[in-house]
Amino acid sequence: MKYLRDFPKSFPFDYGSVIHIPWTKEWTEIVDKYKMSIKQKYIQHKDQHHFFGAKASLADMYTEPDIIQKSKSGGFKNVCVDELLGSKAPLYESVILQGNSGSGKSFITQKILLDWASGERYLNFHLVFYLKYEELINISEQTDLCELLNWSSNIPSQVISQIILQSSCNVLFLIDGFDECRLLYHDYFMLHESKKAPPEVIVCALLRGEILLRSTLLVTTRTEVIQGTMLKRSQLFTKIAVFSEKKIEEYFQKFYQDEKFFRKAYESVGSNETLSTACSIPLICWIVCTVIRERFNDDADLTRGLETTTSIYVEFVSTVLEHHCQGLNESVPNLLRSLGHLAERGMLEQQVIFEEKTINETVLDPACNPLLNKLLLKKRIQQETMYRFIHLSFQEFFTALYFVLLDEDESQKKVRELLHTVERGWTLSSVFVADFLIRDPEIRSSKQLQSVILFLCGLCKNEMIDSFFKKHNVNVSINIETQLKEWIHQCLLKYQHENMRFILHCLYELHEKSFIGKVLRDLVLIDLSKTPLNKTDCWMLRFCFRCCERIRNLRLNVTSDHLKILQPVLCRYEELW
Repeated sequence: MKYLRDFPKSFPFDYGSVIHIPWTKEWTEIVDKYKMSIKQKYIQHKDQHHFFGAKASLADMYTEPDIIQKSKSGGFKNVCVDELLGSKAPLYESVILQGNSGSGKSFITQKILLDWASGERYLNFHLVFYLKYEELINISEQTDLCELLNWSSNIPSQVISQIILQSSCNVLFLIDGFDECRLLYHDYFMLHESKKAPPEVIVCALLRGEILLRSTLLVTTRTEVIQGTMLKRSQLFTKIAVFSEKKIEEYFQKFYQDEKFFRKAYESVGSNETLSTACSIPLICWIVCTVIRERFNDDADLTRGLETTTSIYVEFVSTVLEHHCQGLNESVPNLLRSLGHLAERGMLEQQVIFEEKTINETVLDPACNPLLNKLLLKKRIQQETMYRFIHLSFQEFFTALYFVLLDEDESQKKVRELLHTVERGWTLSSVFVADFLIRDPEIRSSKQLQSVILFLCGLCKNEMIDSFFKKHNVNVSINIETQLKEWIHQCLLKYQHENMRFILHCLYELHEKSFIGKVLRDLVLIDLSKTPLNKTDCWMLRFCFRCCERIRNLRLNVTSDHLKILQPVLCRYEELW
């Protein structure tokens, strides 16, 4: 047996000295069974992208986004996943894959796992383990590394111990969604003596190279702070870029699988530049495709009402209610409030996985309710039935919807507390150094709740959204809009240098030209030079700037291609930096 690598002689989990054991026939059979279970999960099931009836595997639907790698010299280059983990890629390092919400991080990791199991790629790894971080932190009891991997793979713990600790196989860990670890800066996770620890501690130990230093890690995250001294292995930082026009076309073609429908949908979206830009986010692309497909049968305007991010989510929920929720045994307003209550509870507790008991206390049985069955995903975690929203952004959306659906006094109270929490997080983040951000729960909560505010702004004033509420006899609070407008105006005066981009996105979601002009009329300078602006940002800016004539100086951090979007409004500026 030719060994590719030798693992360290001892490990913090106290497994003793390593005795190299040749790969056995029994191991091959066990790993083959593991691979088969992966293929069954991701090939022989209805992918959530097509949960409205059409069958499609992950492989059929997968469209790889562009990935940007930052070089040591500070430059950037486009790379593909195979370059990061393929046979020619360096072993034993951490690949950090950062991407915004909805950018496709989870689908990338799942596709890597499927390709390995199918024997198509990543054959340089003997074993690949997929660890969904949000699920791991819901495991209450302490465990050790091999028991944790047994839960992930169903490979017996003893066999895992023999393979990864006592042989010379190459192991890849896919750690998906590592965003909110509270332990990176604490001594608690130093595993020099104990065999067992909370799963979160074990993941941190893997990241820091305290166990299995010579394994390979791919870590997906929304944040950009997992770097520097946190990880003691060699590190490669990459970022997921939004879909290019070519990728959007590829996704539409795979989604519809019918040339006539594909061409009709793609051309409809392509004629609307704002909507086309929104589709550069993979999750939004899926939502838009789903809504449009249901409109084919209605002979309706395919892109009607799909303007702001909020309106896109409202149209999705409306589509589910109209086409797939006949015979509901509960009124739509009550059902939406129940979902919203569940979502808010999770946001306040920083929780995305819900126990079945919590679901039953808050909403009706998802298995018996078609709306819940479409919006909640069922999970099995350590023999327990758990649920989560189909994406975190839907939990944020339903939290905002819940605030709107409450009675007037309670609604205003909830919104007031929300705005205070976000503003306090801004104040704290300006006081503490950057690497403290991940530690402070108030700052983390503030950043997560900003999306709820954006959805609230979008729910306040939009004709299509108003028609949705009227259609389903939903009464909404009418004073939230005033609250939000007053808060945005105050924030513009107090936080325009630190949070101007977010404030402008709030104005865009409100989509009220007269108010935007009123809020921005006293500004002479807008400085957005600290944060690179994407294509979506530029379309937002174009809309907002058209509502205001007085701004004279503009500072941007933007590529030349994206700057072209702003070209119609740039002529009015005396200084452009």
